[in-house]
Amino acid sequence: MKILKRLAHVLSSFPMKSIFLMIIMVVLLAVGVKDVFMATGNDTLVEPDSDVYLENLMLEKEFGGESIIVMYESENLLTPAHLEHMKGIEDALQNNESIYSILSPVTLTEEIVESQTDTLKKGFSMEPGLPDNQETLDNMIYGENNELRPMFKELVIDDRYMIMMIKLNGETDDGGKTAVIDTINNYLVAEEIDTAETMVSGKPVLDNATRTSMQESIQAMMGLALVIMIAVLSILFKVRWRILPLVIVLLAVIGTVGLMGWLQIPITMVSMAVFPILIGLGIDYAIQFQNRYAEEMAKEDSNE
Repeated sequence: MKILKRLAHVLSSFPMKSIFLMIIMVVLLAVGVKDVFMATGNDTLVEPDSDVYLENLMLEKEFGGESIIVMYESENLLTPAHLEHMKGIEDALQNNESIYSILSPVTLTEEIVESQTDTLKKGFSMEPGLPDNQETLDNMIYGENNELRPMFKELVIDDRYMIMMIKLNGETDDGGKTAVIDTINNYLVAEEIDTAETMVSGKPVLDNATRTSMQESIQAMMGLALVIMIAVLSILFKVRWRILPLVIVLLAVIGTVGLMGWLQIPITMVSMAVFPILIGLGIDYAIQFQNRYAEEMAKEDSNE
């Protein structure tokens, strides 16, 4: 209580200096808004210093982290053209430092080519790279009785689906994951293939979509809240400067988000729940404060 009295005394004694100081603080905090980021990783669900998190991190360092899956669907699946298209994804990701490993029918085929550079079982000549002849490719992928070789069974689901598994490094952050996903999607858009349908999936893709959805939800929530509060204040709050409480709340939100940016505190699915509470309580207290101020000013005018 004494602290509040002292604060009130300072504000009443130095009103202009207090306002100037508050403006400077808001501006400094607003600078941190550009550093705010969304987070949906494991560290938002489990304490980073817990045994479970540390053991999982150690495992990912040794054997790689999460995987992005690129699926191909086609009636005529295993063709040189489809493998060349899949090879293009590998080439696009070749210099990306976030990649731990890539496993696909292309990598397996290239391993066979490297181990049998001179001749194949039926005497076909082999050259480094993917075969451009369907018969040669079939002899590499299928064994006796025209059955798929065991090494391909994990990646070729059936005659209609095959997948590419892109495993990321264990400590890849959200920005690195997004960069890999964008590279894959940009390639699939630029090099669209008419003979197959493609789909990009996996936990990193889902997390990236969640972050995008969170950002869109925050923007929609803030915009709708502003419209509703302007309407309510204009109709029900019968005082001068009736929009002032909304300005105060906006400054509080900017200050809060800016402070999160300065302290590198991410916006998560949990922390998003703070913003509606902050807006609701802020507008409530601002209205009460302004109303009490108007009442005291009216008493002072009557006394004079």
